[in-house]
Amino acid sequence: MKKSGRKRVSHARARRKARAAKDIEIESKNVFFIGLNKLDPADQEQIKNILYDEYIKIERKLKLPGKLRFHFKSYEHGGREKCSVHLLLEFPGGKPIVCTKVYDPVRWDPIAEVHVLLKKARAQIQHRFKTDTSFQKSYF
Repeated sequence: MKKSGRKRVSHARARRKARAAKDIEIESKNVFFIGLNKLDPADQEQIKNILYDEYIKIERKLKLPGKLRFHFKSYEHGGREKCSVHLLLEFPGGKPIVCTKVYDPVRWDPIAEVHVLLKKARAQIQHRFKTDTSFQKSYF
């Protein structure tokens, strides 16, 4: 039996690629970045990828399409420069979930700060929507 030069692509892989393309289109409509241009271009790209991936997970957990806003601010307070990062998750039919982190620009890693904010957001989602698997008891 001769092998052809083409690679075989399973139907599941083709569906995954189509779904991924659809997810990217949805993400670009529902994830907003404000003030991100103040960061290094490499950090910008990495933060965008992290938030796009996390948005898909959050949307899957909530089963609601929402909007995710990432706002980066820098200001001067008391003669020192300060920076703050805000993460706002809006969804229909409820109060938005807001996470804020203030830091010194001298000793900070923007990617680490984004991970800290996402961890806080996951904890708030878990608290508000009771999505923790250990919360759901079998006798209820």
